[in-house]
Amino acid sequence: MSEIQCAAFCEENSDICCEITYVKSNYISTLSVTNGGVFGDWTYQEFCTKGHYAVGYRMKQRGVPCGDTSSSGQQKWGGWTDEVLCPAKTLLVAFSLQVQQYNVGIDNTGANYVKFKCRYFKYDGGYFDLSYPPGYGTYGSYGEWSDACPVNSAICGIQTKIHGGSPYGQDDTALNDVRFFCCE
Repeated sequence: MSEIQCAAFCEENSDICCEITYVKSNYISTLSVTNGGVFGDWTYQEFCTKGHYAVGYRMKQRGVPCGDTSSSGQQKWGGWTDEVLCPAKTLLVAFSLQVQQYNVGIDNTGANYVKFKCRYFKYDGGYFDLSYPPGYGTYGSYGEWSDACPVNSAICGIQTKIHGGSPYGQDDTALNDVRFFCCE
């Protein structure tokens, strides 16, 4: 979200949009899924400034004519999608990750797509599904949904598991897994 879009959104939505900072936040829970990819290392945690939450997302994607990486996350490959936003006054609170499980003898891709659930901050229920069209990638399958952030909290931070390949010709799977953090 651009700074101008963030400012406009915050004016309309009680100043809840997210501005990323690298200062550790006082998060109350961690959201994860069980189908994340096996390669890579966990990067540093990134958080919204205190009192701000994630209201939407963009993905970095790469076309895959010969395999390699479909969702490249923080790596150099690919381009960013347009952003998709939760309905007004709702926030990101849960996610599901589409991952190609590792297979010997093929060019693996790791994580390929992500989708979210949005919800009002103070109410349990009334979830809205959010995904960038068409809602799925070329490879892999979605796993189970993560738990949702507790009532009176929402996603405020992220940590990614990134694989950059190796000099021995292994796959460059880039984004393999992700964790999100919930803040009050």
